[in-house]
Amino acid sequence: MLDLSTRYLGLTLKNPLIASASPLTSTVKSVQRLERAGIGAVVLPSLFEEQCLKGAAPQQYLDMLQKTKTSVEIPVIASMNGYTEGDWLASAVQLEEVGADAIELNIYYNPPSFDVSSQQVEQVYLDILHRVKSEVTVPVSLKVDPFFSAFGNMARQFDEIGVDGLVIFNRMIQPDFNLNTMQLETSWPISKAGDIGAPLKWVSSLHGRVNASLAASSGAFDHEDIIKYLLAGADTVMLASALIRNGADYVSVLLKGINVWMKQRDFASLNDMRGLMSQKEIQNPEAFERANYIRAVDGVV
Repeated sequence: MLDLSTRYLGLTLKNPLIASASPLTSTVKSVQRLERAGIGAVVLPSLFEEQCLKGAAPQQYLDMLQKTKTSVEIPVIASMNGYTEGDWLASAVQLEEVGADAIELNIYYNPPSFDVSSQQVEQVYLDILHRVKSEVTVPVSLKVDPFFSAFGNMARQFDEIGVDGLVIFNRMIQPDFNLNTMQLETSWPISKAGDIGAPLKWVSSLHGRVNASLAASSGAFDHEDIIKYLLAGADTVMLASALIRNGADYVSVLLKGINVWMKQRDFASLNDMRGLMSQKEIQNPEAFERANYIRAVDGVV
């Protein structure tokens, strides 16, 4: 029998599939359905900074977290979304107290101001992470966006603070102009097939180079996408868009595809395949990337 178990944030998961924060994780019944379909863990919808009055989490969110935790056996990860080092961060303690197995920090901070430097943006992430890590004992993961100018260095700084996991990457709200109404429109940042490029690159680059668990996020729509992430070195793969489009029961389809692929290639466990295509053994990753870039461009120009 194949062993699909994995470790993430110090937690043991029966398989690497995690339902990330979405409407499908917003109720006890929907989480139970995901568990029946075989999901390894869930991330609850985000608790937003703006919802935390005087540093306290809304009782409705705490009740939902507690009920979910007592209704399922899989790990339940709470999510916090904000961008300031304010009183709202104290709610992390409350989330731990009512049973969260871990906390995922979703720092949504991409200021349009010309007066905010990249160093200031980076410091916001570091300060928030440091504050939460100092206040709770449960594992803390950080969901980051792909827009840091030197993400490898930032990942190392997160690691030095003691982050337990990195979720790579957050999907940013994308604006559009409605030419009929002449209004700015935004839409749910749902991913699409083929969006795995940037996360795949950085999971591959970070595998074996940081202590934090690595969760790949974006563009995982079939079992082959998931396998690519695992070969790059991901400990887990986050799912939202694929489940929204196909329903909770799609988890079982993905797991079946992973099992078939592993059997065909005589892999007995995820540990046998994880990181086989990462950059861990490459002596000069920069030269390797440059060579691949030149080869790709040279083939089309």
